[in-house]
Amino acid sequence: MKKLFIIILIVGPTLGCKEEELKREQDWNNLQLLFSEIESLASSVVCEDSGDWTFTAYGNKACGGPVGYIAYSTKIDRKQFLNKVEAHASAQDAYNRKWGISSDCSVPLEPKDITCEDGMPTFTY
Repeated sequence: MKKLFIIILIVGPTLGCKEEELKREQDWNNLQLLFSEIESLASSVVCEDSGDWTFTAYGNKACGGPVGYIAYSTKIDRKQFLNKVEAHASAQDAYNRKWGISSDCSVPLEPKDITCEDGMPTFTY
């Protein structure tokens, strides 16, 4: 019985750590899945006329501010797209707080314009 108690004392905390790692990984995967949906919507239209494109900030760094900027066509369902972007930013903020994430606190440069190159939107700064 004493040996079993010692094994539980040694193995128990290790199992808890692995469980936390799995939860964190699952939270991260959910965050990435949401961003993949955003990218899919953003790339669902071929960039032929840069006048049909705009951009928005996405994500939420741990110390505040966006992670970056993403271009999207004004021909997609903008409300749906921007709602997903906002949901992702909120989810990333919650993830950062929950898991004590820190970041470099750098501020990404905001694009000045968008051009179309080979059917893809490209930022100009």
